[in-house]
Amino acid sequence: MKKFVTIYFVLSNLLFFTSCNSIKESNLNKNIDPNFARINGTVISIDNFLESTGPCSVNPCRATIVINNVVGAGFGFNSTLIKNDTIKIKFEYTLSESSKELFPSLENTFSGLNVGDSFIGDIERIESILLGNNTDKYKYRIFNYDKIK
Repeated sequence: MKKFVTIYFVLSNLLFFTSCNSIKESNLNKNIDPNFARINGTVISIDNFLESTGPCSVNPCRATIVINNVVGAGFGFNSTLIKNDTIKIKFEYTLSESSKELFPSLENTFSGLNVGDSFIGDIERIESILLGNNTDKYKYRIFNYDKIK
């Protein structure tokens, strides 16, 4: 059993590092910020809901993803995520390719994500506030990610 666990650990890390090599320039910091978790995820559906103002009024920002791997977490990240969890998440810079038109001061560039695309990114858990009939269940958000090709 111990040998199996060791082999599994080595193979999963090899897969992760191989996928990281397919990323040319990273939008992610070397260290994970305290309130974030770094995950490898795959987009399984995109919510077509558009907000009334801002970049998310023009492009979709919300998606459901499956977690392929939890790479690590900062000491202040207060949520337990495991492999194969499915979560709803808001992409703060939209799921579309980033542009200077929408984000004039954005230094990072994002190639955009579609259903089936995988990425590595730092997610933050946010507290849901329920007001009246508003039952927004997107409890995670992401600012930076790298698409895996």
